[in-house]
Amino acid sequence: MVNQPLLKTKIAHIYKSMDRLSQKSRISLKDFKSDTDAQDIIIHNLQLAIQGAIDIASHIVSDEGWGVPNTLSGLFDILKEYKVIDEELMGTMKRMVGFRNIIVHEYEEIDLDKAHQILTSRLGDFNEFLKQVSNYAKL
Repeated sequence: MVNQPLLKTKIAHIYKSMDRLSQKSRISLKDFKSDTDAQDIIIHNLQLAIQGAIDIASHIVSDEGWGVPNTLSGLFDILKEYKVIDEELMGTMKRMVGFRNIIVHEYEEIDLDKAHQILTSRLGDFNEFLKQVSNYAKL
């Protein structure tokens, strides 16, 4: 059984990051690329939102006893396998994990075009993830 209070707390943290991102979502790509403060705020909150989704996925997989994936993105494979999320969202979230890994581990320079694209057109993916998870957990 999924720990609903914990899930609600994690969801609230994602919404907090999304609110912060929404406040910056009208920034043009040109302004974003030249404003390091905006870059810091946006990239940090993207990282927090993605990490929150990872944490939620991890808690569900663990609470339900569905095994241990080899990678963080594997959590979303498991959620799809058990019909918590759909296949399209699984792919989206796995790509988000890849972006988060670049931010956290500094594998390469952060693609500001990609960060801006997520900010301006992909925040709804987080809403869809939270909707599907909430439906599964009966929140």
